[in-house]
Amino acid sequence: MPGRAFDAWFLALADPAPVGPPPPRPATLDPARACELAAWHGVLPALARNLRRLGTSDASLKTLLEQAEERLRQSVVLSLVLRKRLEAIAAAFLAAGIPALVLKGPEFADRLYDHPSLRPFTDLDFLLPRDAIADAGAALQALGYRRDPEPPGKYPGDYGEEAWRLDDPASGAVELHWNLVNSPPLRRRCSVEFGDLLVGGASLPREAQAGALPRATPSALLLTAAVHAAVSHRFDRLQPLCDVCQAARGAAGPVDSAWLAEAARRTGSGFALATALHLAGGAFREPACAALAAALKPQPSRLLVSRVVTPRSVLHSRTLAAGLRRQLYRELLKRI
Repeated sequence: MPGRAFDAWFLALADPAPVGPPPPRPATLDPARACELAAWHGVLPALARNLRRLGTSDASLKTLLEQAEERLRQSVVLSLVLRKRLEAIAAAFLAAGIPALVLKGPEFADRLYDHPSLRPFTDLDFLLPRDAIADAGAALQALGYRRDPEPPGKYPGDYGEEAWRLDDPASGAVELHWNLVNSPPLRRRCSVEFGDLLVGGASLPREAQAGALPRATPSALLLTAAVHAAVSHRFDRLQPLCDVCQAARGAAGPVDSAWLAEAARRTGSGFALATALHLAGGAFREPACAALAAALKPQPSRLLVSRVVTPRSVLHSRTLAAGLRRQLYRELLKRI
């Protein structure tokens, strides 16, 4: 495993909005390995842009940038295809009166990053009320999509999502979620449904637009990003932490800390939210994350969090030690 000098350098280059220059690059650098790591974590666009800004003054950095740009060219087509798919699906949902929020993917790319290309995505996700899932499935079927068989599990019919695909294997999946938390055991502690992101009476956290699907407020975007990072991924990749960090920075607009704290209490997502903010703030040296975490009541133990998951364990998530930490964190999610 690379040392801490590599970690600090890599995390600085993975930041989509770095404040200052990164630390000196490590004495030894394997460009192919660094490129593969950045691609796995979904931060290859940020790494490439930061390298361009800094300039590639030595052979290793030049090779890394060339390899990154080649891989990025290959990923652009899928994002464009998915955006065209999104237009057709959104139109179908609107025509049928189906309420839906676009999750992650293009929504995060467009609202949390100064250029959408910094946030690659490989599928489309929608959050809907549970009783609208059947209608949404019928709309997708009319567009030529077929539902994937439900994967085997202990809780048939009770997982929080459905996956739909076109016959073209390169077109990406469309996932319909009635809960941000797919796993029934985890959902007993933390549950975020469509209505939870639209609670607020006169301050309804949505940006309704004529002829467009509703959009979550910046605060709801942050909650979504944090639950996705903590519960869906259990911090196996940097990209979800970048989403959290960018939302906390106010990239989509100011975050309402009072609404965020109340939503965390109401949905049982306080531990997931606090962990995500703690990790994102530590990985990218962003004080806004700590400020928002301080608004959460009751405060989860930072000592407990830091003993279980760290920026280093996220960066090297495919090691055995990091895998054990993530499994322990999953058990904590069931109990805290």
